[in-house]
Amino acid sequence: MISFFVYLYNMIGGEIMLKGIDISRYQNGINISNLDIDFVIVKITEGVGYSDPNYKEFLNQALKSNKKIGLYHYARPDLNNTSEDEATWFVSKAKDYIKQAILVLDWEVDTNKTDWAYNFLKTVYEKTKVRPIIYMSAYPANTYNWTKVVNGNFGLWIASYGANTGAPGAPPTNKYWPFYILWQYTSKGYINGYSKNLDLNYFYGDKNIWDKYANPVGEVSPPSKKYEVGDVVTFNYLYKNSYAQGKVSSLVHSGTITKVINDRPAPYLINRGTGWLSDDLILTATTDEFTIGTKVKTTKKGNASSDGTSNTAKKGIAGTITRIMPNAKYPYLVSTTVPMGWYKQEALEKI
Repeated sequence: MISFFVYLYNMIGGEIMLKGIDISRYQNGINISNLDIDFVIVKITEGVGYSDPNYKEFLNQALKSNKKIGLYHYARPDLNNTSEDEATWFVSKAKDYIKQAILVLDWEVDTNKTDWAYNFLKTVYEKTKVRPIIYMSAYPANTYNWTKVVNGNFGLWIASYGANTGAPGAPPTNKYWPFYILWQYTSKGYINGYSKNLDLNYFYGDKNIWDKYANPVGEVSPPSKKYEVGDVVTFNYLYKNSYAQGKVSSLVHSGTITKVINDRPAPYLINRGTGWLSDDLILTATTDEFTIGTKVKTTKKGNASSDGTSNTAKKGIAGTITRIMPNAKYPYLVSTTVPMGWYKQEALEKI
């Protein structure tokens, strides 16, 4: 969430991580440039009318030391503020960093006002065209109904400390999101260069993926946009049917549109049956001359794995493309009666 931007989870497989901290005025005096971290997420606002006195100093330090940045707003629905007013206040202070920073709603109220959170996230997105994410602990993430937030394509930053020793424990689970983007694993972390405890976090992705959450230039999902059979798309999740009912539990986050039923909420069938996709869930899209179902001959060797880490796959095979993984080293799976291997485009010839 990336919007939601990216080849994301499908590309990284949960293996590439950045490490970073989140801070506010309580860390006044910290020298960010001295810290061996990849990113800093900074509190800038709370409620309506409050801004953190140190946020500009922190962000300037981070940017000067080439660290990735995020901005967070501490929600106060308990003060009877409207979500729209708080979103407007947040954006007014965040505006100088839009398209540089991941935007975050910090949700620390024990309440089931999930519609309030959704409206805040939606308002920020409408004002910035950057899709924010939401931070919360594992308890509210698994207790309240976040379906509307998930369906709005707003991602999750989850906090779960375990024994809170300063080291990461068992990764948390969550009930509603297909995956979480960040994990805050301790509030008692230590980093050389700062003598006090810090919140420590992992971000699941590399710096390029961070930038796509902050500046989702690949997001091509206005409702008026129409896609066609053969378009290769990436997404976070799929629906079970074309009426956008139910989520498909799958690790597949890219595929080819193989059928279109116009005027349905989720009109695009992916990979001949993996699931159905709506316009607003499409992260990136390309038109490819090779699509699922294209009959090809392999003119060069491929690989048994899409990332190129396994045995070679033979050339001279006549088969059909049965799966496409955009941005993989070997993106095209060629099959006969069984999968034969993954290939680059230049290794394929139509027949």
